[in-house]
Amino acid sequence: MEAIDTRTAQPHARKDRLHSDIVDKGILLQGQVGTVCALEYLRGHGVGVDVIQRVLAGPERRRKMQ
Repeated sequence: MEAIDTRTAQPHARKDRLHSDIVDKGILLQGQVGTVCALEYLRGHGVGVDVIQRVLAGPERRRKMQ
């Protein structure tokens, strides 16, 4: 696993590519089938409540893609 430099890491940086893909799919699901389904998907894949709230609240609260 890749080491993260905590001195320069973003506080809400996604942990890894898998976590990033899960969050991205949750966002897509929200648009396709609704917020409740997206929430259940994200929760079922171990995404933290704080992240779920932020990403499902709308694009203005999401982290910028790098």
